[in-house]
Amino acid sequence: MKKVLSSIALSLCAVVALAQPKYEVRAVWLTTNGGLDWPKGETSVSQQKTDLCEILDKLEEANFNTIIFQAQVKGDVAWMSAKQPAMNSLTGNGSVGLSYDVSQFVIDECHKRNMECHAWIVPYRIGTQKEANKYKDNSVKHVTVTHPELCVLYNGAYYLDPGLPATREYLLDVYKELLSNYNFDGVNFDYTRYPGSEFDDAASYAAYNSGYLPKDDWRRNNINTFIAEFYEMAKGINPDIKVGAAPIGTYKNVQGYGNMTAYGSVYQDACQWMQSGNHDLLIPQMYWNEKNGFSPNMVTWVNNSAGRQLVVGLAPYKMVDGSNDWETSVITDQIEKVRAQEGMSGVCFFRTDHVIDVTQSKISSLYKQLCDNYFKYPAHIVPMDYNGITTPNAPRNVKQERNGWDYTITWDEPDPDTENTPIKYYSVYLTNGTIVDTSDLQTVVAFKVKGNKFVYSSLDSSLTFAVTAFDKNYYESQPALSDVASLDGIDADSKIVVNNGLINVSGAKPISVIEVYSMMGDCVVFEKVGGVEASVDCAHLSKGIYVLRVKYEDGSNVVNKFIR
Repeated sequence: MKKVLSSIALSLCAVVALAQPKYEVRAVWLTTNGGLDWPKGETSVSQQKTDLCEILDKLEEANFNTIIFQAQVKGDVAWMSAKQPAMNSLTGNGSVGLSYDVSQFVIDECHKRNMECHAWIVPYRIGTQKEANKYKDNSVKHVTVTHPELCVLYNGAYYLDPGLPATREYLLDVYKELLSNYNFDGVNFDYTRYPGSEFDDAASYAAYNSGYLPKDDWRRNNINTFIAEFYEMAKGINPDIKVGAAPIGTYKNVQGYGNMTAYGSVYQDACQWMQSGNHDLLIPQMYWNEKNGFSPNMVTWVNNSAGRQLVVGLAPYKMVDGSNDWETSVITDQIEKVRAQEGMSGVCFFRTDHVIDVTQSKISSLYKQLCDNYFKYPAHIVPMDYNGITTPNAPRNVKQERNGWDYTITWDEPDPDTENTPIKYYSVYLTNGTIVDTSDLQTVVAFKVKGNKFVYSSLDSSLTFAVTAFDKNYYESQPALSDVASLDGIDADSKIVVNNGLINVSGAKPISVIEVYSMMGDCVVFEKVGGVEASVDCAHLSKGIYVLRVKYEDGSNVVNKFIR
């Protein structure tokens, strides 16, 4: 069979597996604790920047759209702060501050790649005495020095006492600095819980349990109160910021399993944060396989999260940590289960190296499967309709011009909606001349275009395009078709029926050729035709998606997809 360089066939056919959704959160935790993912002991500013860009490029190639950047580790931070010292893992020297604005650099590089950037923050865990001592000569002192009265020693490490009102005041002051100075798309709380049941908070319990609650309920209430106060403060600074958290992977135990639970083991009632309207999303760390109840635990989160956004935290590190030896299929199966579960919005991987370090065979296999299949095409962030639905208008004055092999598609930005919501980017679709199906990923030639111009190369001289606008909340406008959409468009009298591998074409004008292209752009059927009706048998073709091209004697043509 002959090979045809037709980008209409390639763009329509070389597509993601049918199950890939148009909207999906695809996130990864980028760990700075000990420099694990970045900067890995590198202290040169130029090299740190180069390495981060390489990491983001690899994630962009695999169509990730959300980076959860660890901006706080153990009382040390990755932003220009007068409240907590700069991370030793970034500076290489705990006595000095940052030599460049790390958080702003990370945000800017993520945004260049159309990725959201969320600040990963760790409020209560502040490290061992040895870790705190790294900052003894820093002009910005560690919290164990500035507020020792808030710190409790537990199993060799210090934690801020959630039961003290002064702890909440201190943390809100730290995070007000962060949110006031940086345009993070979200914040993601980690370790926002008690470290264990033996935590020594007898004094704060005696002093501040004014409601005479049982200690378990009092502890949960302390965390809930902090979350509520943070949410109010954060939304007051930036109404658009997404407040989220990564709780323990089991909320309350499912019958038949004996996992450590968020609610009972560490007093973390994360679903209450959602139910009370003080959280936008949760990313439970569901680092289990089915032996530990992955699927029933996922359902439990859905049933208790008040319809707010849920993203499942996955554990590719268990493929390579030496104690679990998971196969790559465990992770890919879990992606499929998340997609099949109503109420889920996507997945998040812990951690970045365990997605992109292709020197390890299992990680290389996972990365390839993400690129080639599961994340083959970009996905838009899932809108949070409970924060308010916006309705962008369609782009204006969509035009296309062809010069050689290149189509240049241009447009004007839409008229503002009633709330003057900013436009984030545009998508460009192929049409049949009159209709575009924006729910069909196979019609998309450009998922995320910033600006008002896109160039598309094709040997086919009869393509037509449509453009939609996505606003900052990821709501999509109606499509605006190019003003030359009638050129070589579909004949209103044409009729194409595909049934059991038999293609019947009929219409009012003579047919010249019928061609069928495979997913790879190979011409697998080529039939010369005379007359206004024809039938082509495609029953011998393997099951899959194909592109049908009907060429007419007057030079016009029709392009349709069909599933065999």
